[in-house]
Amino acid sequence: MRHRDRGFRYVLFAALAFLCATLAGADAFRVADINVTEIQPDSLPVAPGVALGSALVFGLGTGADRLQLWRSDGTAAGTARIKNIFPGETGGQFGQIIKLGPLALFQAEDIAGGKELWRSDGTAAGTFRLIDIQPGPDDSRPTTFKVVGSTLYFTANTPANGVELWKSDGSAAGTILVKDIQPGTASSFPKRLVAVGSTLYFNANDGVAGEELWKSNGTPAGTVRVKDILSGADGSEPRELTVVGSTLFFEAKGSVDDGELWKSDGTEVGTVLVKDINPATGSFPFVLRAVGTQLFFLADDGTTGYELWKSNGTAGGTVPIEEIAPGPGGVSPYDESDGVAVLGSVMMISLDDGGVTGEELWRTDGTAAGTFQISDLVPGPDGSFPEGFLVLGSTMVFEASDETHGSELWRTDGTIAGTALVADLLPGGEGSRPFLFSAIGSVALMTLSTSDIDRELWRTDGTPGGTFALVDPTPADTTSSELFELTDSGGTLVFNADDGVHGREPWRSNGTAAGTALILDINPGGADSSPAEFTVSGNRTFFSASGLEGNELWKKTAGGAVLVEDIRPTFSNSFPRDLVDIDGTLYFSADDGTHGRELWKSGGAAADTDLVFDLEPGTLGGSAFPIADSGVFGNGILFGAFTTATGTELYTSDGTGPGTDLVANLNPGSDSSSPSNFHISGTVVLLSAQTATAGTEPWAIVDAGLGGFVKVALGDLNPGTTGSNPREFTVAVGTIFFTADDGSHGRELWKTGGSAATTVLLKDTFTGAGSGAVSELTSFAGRLFFHACDATSGCELWASDGSAGGTQRFKDLDPGPDSGNPTHLTVSGNDLWFSACDGAAGCELWVSDGTPQRTRRAGDIHPGPESSNPHANRSRVGETPLVASGGLIYFAASDGSGDELWATAPFLFDDGFEINGTAAWSDTVP
Repeated sequence: MRHRDRGFRYVLFAALAFLCATLAGADAFRVADINVTEIQPDSLPVAPGVALGSALVFGLGTGADRLQLWRSDGTAAGTARIKNIFPGETGGQFGQIIKLGPLALFQAEDIAGGKELWRSDGTAAGTFRLIDIQPGPDDSRPTTFKVVGSTLYFTANTPANGVELWKSDGSAAGTILVKDIQPGTASSFPKRLVAVGSTLYFNANDGVAGEELWKSNGTPAGTVRVKDILSGADGSEPRELTVVGSTLFFEAKGSVDDGELWKSDGTEVGTVLVKDINPATGSFPFVLRAVGTQLFFLADDGTTGYELWKSNGTAGGTVPIEEIAPGPGGVSPYDESDGVAVLGSVMMISLDDGGVTGEELWRTDGTAAGTFQISDLVPGPDGSFPEGFLVLGSTMVFEASDETHGSELWRTDGTIAGTALVADLLPGGEGSRPFLFSAIGSVALMTLSTSDIDRELWRTDGTPGGTFALVDPTPADTTSSELFELTDSGGTLVFNADDGVHGREPWRSNGTAAGTALILDINPGGADSSPAEFTVSGNRTFFSASGLEGNELWKKTAGGAVLVEDIRPTFSNSFPRDLVDIDGTLYFSADDGTHGRELWKSGGAAADTDLVFDLEPGTLGGSAFPIADSGVFGNGILFGAFTTATGTELYTSDGTGPGTDLVANLNPGSDSSSPSNFHISGTVVLLSAQTATAGTEPWAIVDAGLGGFVKVALGDLNPGTTGSNPREFTVAVGTIFFTADDGSHGRELWKTGGSAATTVLLKDTFTGAGSGAVSELTSFAGRLFFHACDATSGCELWASDGSAGGTQRFKDLDPGPDSGNPTHLTVSGNDLWFSACDGAAGCELWVSDGTPQRTRRAGDIHPGPESSNPHANRSRVGETPLVASGGLIYFAASDGSGDELWATAPFLFDDGFEINGTAAWSDTVP
């Protein structure tokens, strides 16, 4: 019998394997391509780079991943991504990139470290955060980079010192604060860093003399103010610091309203006014450039307006070059940063000559004869707007626009005859709009548009033959419907989308392309109705939308949607918001124009849509909020509201005026406690609220019956008035969890037993002052799952059984210091679904059965290291998960062609049989 049982088991296993393979969760699929008409422009933002060896290292962003580091040697084969630093569309932009020896140093952001100092040697392995100056996800924002010898100077922000001067030798240990110029938490805000020999010059404010000129040799003792040019707290505010030989020139205020040209040799006595060009009001020189041994600049002498000047550092040698625009009007530069360059012994500048020829290309060699307009590409007062100047040896390339070619690539050698169009890269009046960002040897790199919408990486050496495409980082046209507000409506998905024809309107889907359709074009034509806060109440789905009646309350019907009531007639907006269902009745806040924003309710018809109670008489109203967080509590519904007598406090209502009562005045008197982050469990509500003595801290309110409520302060977690700002109260494994910042550990995981004595920090995931950025608290598989960061593995998936020892990193989704950054945690059946990132696939859909072994990427929707960014944006507070509806899990994502509606079927049994893998099972006979 034992052998027969075993044979039977084999047959049973085979049958189960077939069943599981048939009913298993399928790969993610695009439900419908809703927007196929409105192609979105491809911006392809770039951060200018530096040369490492024979290649340029630079930053590049796409719609899916905004922080990518690239390299190029000027050939298509040698142009490639180095690393996707911060997968996902939430990443910020690159800061300045600078070369320090064999390294590129720059500001970049990741979820674990925030905006910090990074380094790269041009390889993926050699690209990483150099140091986390402000530990955890908070930013130190290193910026204003300047290399002096083998040292990088920059500014960074810390809580202890504010924004001050730092330096780095390219190592973590060698990255240190130079000096706390304005001691304590206040900032000296160093800026405009320049080098003269081995000395760094910059502006700073020590809190005594205002913003003045400073210098540093890299030591605290050698970091000193050069001169207090303008005595008092205002400071002279030096600008345009420019080095000519061993002399530093700059514009500064010798009196409160007088900006003139100054120079310095680094000593107090050697820091002097060069010339008082405009004694009456100041000449305010700008666009300072070193040309050979002289300084060229623009200044206003009070008679001719702004014109070109030059200086050799003496008063007698500081003279106008040429009056280009006769009279007091003067000239103005079109782009004072990218429209000025020094080409050999000539300064090239994009100037408006006072409206005669508009913004065109000019040059000067410091003489009247050598100062003239290079070209008038658009005859008459309209200009060609030259900009993006890059010097390649004896040639300068730039962008300019004429009436025939539009904005295209040009070149010049500084002469009229040597100025010409390089190539008409996108024929027609619009042009390719080249953006020249960096040079590598004799080659300039740029982005440009090869069609109305697609931008690519190109290179040029200033000749037609040497100008060609390198790579297109975003080859697919993007037609995003940009889905928002994904919500389950009784087994049907409803959402907000833009199909490129009707504007942003309400849509529905049953998980098939044929069953995905516009509900109603509420705001006819291409205008948006912007439906928001889809909420099921009873057997109806309500939402707010803007139609011909303004922004009002609507509901979905079998055949479309109808206006429930025009609460504020005559084309005005009542702006219904914070929609929530309480026992089959919809509650929300609205402003009818008479009573201000107050609590309303609706049964789905105009006749039963009513103001509950005018809590604060007058047109401002009680500003009822955050009703969307509420549930059944007290008289029926819990909400915050304002009255003159109590401030913003906690109220309850049964839907009638007499049944609307104050629950608690947590901040006594007329000051507000501003209650929020409600979590209701039976007769207890957990929330955050503010008091004058403790700031915003956790509270519990217990409904004691018969209209009585007991207030329980759960502790002053961040002693003093700052507050710990608790969030995400969540019940799991019989424990109440939440996140808070006690001022010492950053935002970490806490728990409470319902009293101050039992409210404790459960785990400091990011040990020390750095924040663990704990969020996404979700009850699943008998534990609490959440997002948290530590110093070694970045931000990953964590789990807790309610004990400190049982609160650990669950899985390092992106092994090493890079962050998996799990978000949008959603429980469906036996699985936890979420979005997470790794270096191989970017940010994609992941799934877990509650074991680390079977926590894995569920697919690569956007193949390769690019991200599809699964998400389900909703305006409701605290609602960010993916959406389970009608047997599918829905989300918005992009396969590279735009953000559209995607779905996946949950697994029947997540045990390996879904993919015909039997390793999770055993045929051992008990």
